[in-house]
Amino acid sequence: MDQSAFSWKVGTDFSISNGIFGTHLSNNGLTSSFENIEVPNHRHDVEMDLRRASFSIMKSINQEWDAALMIPYFWKSQKASISFLEPADPLQVEYAERSGYIHHRTENYDGFGDMEFMAGFKKRDLFKDGSILRLGMGLALPSGRTESDPWVLGDSGRKHLHIQFGNGTVDPLLNLYYGFQINDSIGLGLYAKARLPLYHNNKGFRGASELAISPIVNWTYNEKLSFSAGLSIEYYGYSDWLMSGRDPNSGFLHASAALNLSYALSESFDIGLGITKPLHQSFYGEGEDFEIAPSATLSLRRSF
Repeated sequence: MDQSAFSWKVGTDFSISNGIFGTHLSNNGLTSSFENIEVPNHRHDVEMDLRRASFSIMKSINQEWDAALMIPYFWKSQKASISFLEPADPLQVEYAERSGYIHHRTENYDGFGDMEFMAGFKKRDLFKDGSILRLGMGLALPSGRTESDPWVLGDSGRKHLHIQFGNGTVDPLLNLYYGFQINDSIGLGLYAKARLPLYHNNKGFRGASELAISPIVNWTYNEKLSFSAGLSIEYYGYSDWLMSGRDPNSGFLHASAALNLSYALSESFDIGLGITKPLHQSFYGEGEDFEIAPSATLSLRRSF
């Protein structure tokens, strides 16, 4: 049966990325009465293992329009440690560890991210016979947990969290895909997306603008098995707080390579496997940089 005969498609994706690493220098300590004090230079090392699961559902309205909803869930496992670069006595170590604990801790976090609702418009045979152009427009909905300003809390010696599960705002979403076949086996595609936060949430946070572009090569091996390979360039701008201004831990450019396999178990059900390898990273902030890690993804798709 032709895939166009199906009007619904549901999908589940599960990805894993271990060893996301960040570090920064500090000479801050915190006394037992929560007063800031200078201590010998030391380093805060933070490592995170990330799991992400998402459920998506798409409805084809007609030959040109469709609508989709995506619901993500995250598990974030963080490990934090301190290593001194200069000699320190036991009391200074205690102060440094207390200061480090209010910033990052060895803890596990989980929760929903921001849901995404999109409407898509398709146009076929644009510029080239057999091509397809899809334009997506939608909104990110504030279903992810948000945190209070960590810089205000940190300055007052209070425990806080830098990890956000969402922006806490309704953000415009845009995406675009254009693809065409070179021959019966090889196709080319280009995918781009953007998320554009416009205002601060009720805790004074405005998320970073997100832009991504991905050129893709598709290879159909036979009726059941296909492959795709591509590059992904992702830009995350600066986030900011009403009270504290620009978040110094924001501002990134990432480039990675991806390889994906898709196998059709039946005419309406397929399974996919993907691997992403980081190639380049630039950090434009003044705070804590981090190194992204390779990731692996398992995808399931069912049409009906």
